[in-house]
Amino acid sequence: MLQHTTISHGNPSVQEYATSRPRVIGWLRSAAILDGDWGTSVAYVMGIGFALAGYSSFWHLSLMLALTTLVAINYITICRLYPNGGGVYSSVYHRSKLLAVIGALLLAADYVITMALSVLDACHYLNIENPVLWAIVIILLVGGINWFGPKHSGGLAIIISAFTLATLAVIVVASAPTAIQAVHIERPEGGLFHNWGIFVGFILSLSGIEAISNMTGLMKDPTRDSRRAILSVLTKVIIVNVFLGLAMHAIPGLNPGDHLEDMLRFLGEHYVGVWFGWFVAFSLGILLISAGNTALNDLISIQFLMSVDKELPSPLRKLNKHGVPVIPLIITMLAPVCVLLIIHDIETLSHLYAIGVVGAITINLGSTATDKTMNLKPFVRVLMIISATILFLIEISIAVKKTEATIFATTVLIVGLAARHVAQRKYKLQIPVPAEAVPAVVPPRRRRKLPSAKYLVALKDGNEKLLKFAIDEAKTKNAFLFILRVKEIAVGALPEKLEMPTNGTEHRIEEICNEASVDYQLIQIPSYEVGYTIAEQAATFGVERIIIGAQKRSLLENVLKGSVMRSLSALLPEEVQLVIFGG
Repeated sequence: MLQHTTISHGNPSVQEYATSRPRVIGWLRSAAILDGDWGTSVAYVMGIGFALAGYSSFWHLSLMLALTTLVAINYITICRLYPNGGGVYSSVYHRSKLLAVIGALLLAADYVITMALSVLDACHYLNIENPVLWAIVIILLVGGINWFGPKHSGGLAIIISAFTLATLAVIVVASAPTAIQAVHIERPEGGLFHNWGIFVGFILSLSGIEAISNMTGLMKDPTRDSRRAILSVLTKVIIVNVFLGLAMHAIPGLNPGDHLEDMLRFLGEHYVGVWFGWFVAFSLGILLISAGNTALNDLISIQFLMSVDKELPSPLRKLNKHGVPVIPLIITMLAPVCVLLIIHDIETLSHLYAIGVVGAITINLGSTATDKTMNLKPFVRVLMIISATILFLIEISIAVKKTEATIFATTVLIVGLAARHVAQRKYKLQIPVPAEAVPAVVPPRRRRKLPSAKYLVALKDGNEKLLKFAIDEAKTKNAFLFILRVKEIAVGALPEKLEMPTNGTEHRIEEICNEASVDYQLIQIPSYEVGYTIAEQAATFGVERIIIGAQKRSLLENVLKGSVMRSLSALLPEEVQLVIFGG
């Protein structure tokens, strides 16, 4: 529902906007998107584990799944506590801005490696020659597509997730008899610290768990939908990893390092047939590329939010005509490309990945567990503290043993904190203009007579023809006219409020309305789902008619973003008229 409404009058230099929070994602769509990030860990975790521990890796895999379950249970609580977004940046910001920024930067490091690791592994599964080069090409192509700010990925995510689940289920069923009867699991060699190092080396099943907490702001019922999504994907992750782990251990003669990049394809070929390997390759390849796309959008979103909060330079807030932050998109495209130009193997990338995601989750859980203002049962709080402690020990172990991971994370933190210092210094140097020095000039408002109807016109930019048509319609029927300017922002997690400079369009709208002597109200709202926001405002003000302009979009834009007209007409009740002006 709408949190705030800003009415534009006068001549302000900066207009403060309230944001619309469309709750359009159900649990199934949330689970599919989460599976496209969290569920992809199965594609590379077993290959890496076997490379590190051979036929004793099942013990380490089991411990990793136990920790994953513990963290998942904690994130059910996180999602309940933060229905408008419970990612590490949002949940920690009210306690410590610096700690929230550090957590966000660690998460940003995770997103960069997720893109590089996922897309590179997809190329290995697809058996593409020169996988590093093609991974770079795919990342750039995905970034180019996101220039249009694709929104309707939920339906596609469900299809990809279902196809992948069916493919993995075939391998599980085909391998189950052999896996149960002929499994060969060796005792772990070495002492406690040696096996702890192996466990830390492929702690990858935590991949993507933060994604669900960032989605709560768009869920229809954050508590219920997040719980169902987490439990459904967790069940899939556990079952698939356990059964396929047993299947891997039932194959004699495997050497550590064999099929490190494509273990699941090898299992499909071994237990089902060589022909089935292509089904595995295609399903996992698409799922891994989808995971890279999810990470790309999350990284854009977190840069934009930090810029809005003045934690990063203001140029990161500049949008293209499709509502996509331009500079964050460029940074997000180039960062994983630079990583792939330096690092070419899956195992090393997995080391870089872990330090970011473990650090971010540790900060999120630790901050929430120690926040006395949160309504937490003692058992839940203790469970969260235990989880944060274990993850903290893992983070320290990674930092000590994986030099390349420490260098990477430190580099990201230095660059991010330096950018934060520059941004805050610039904001402090700006001299605020006293409110009384810029007096508001309220245009004369002329109430003709009590209106007999309410109309709403949705404007994009300064469409004067559409505005004048709406004014004529309102005057004909003696209707009060709501003028809604929706600023499309292709970022899923929007802040509560957003400051954006005006461009003079607001004043021109007021001038036209005053000249026409029409009773009106100007409303400006940034939104992630334009159709939803128009319908939301129509319901809020109880209008009888909505007037919009005919869209002029390319075929590619319609495929990627869908039609505002279609989504709006599907949301409106029958008694509300939808008028489309084609002038």
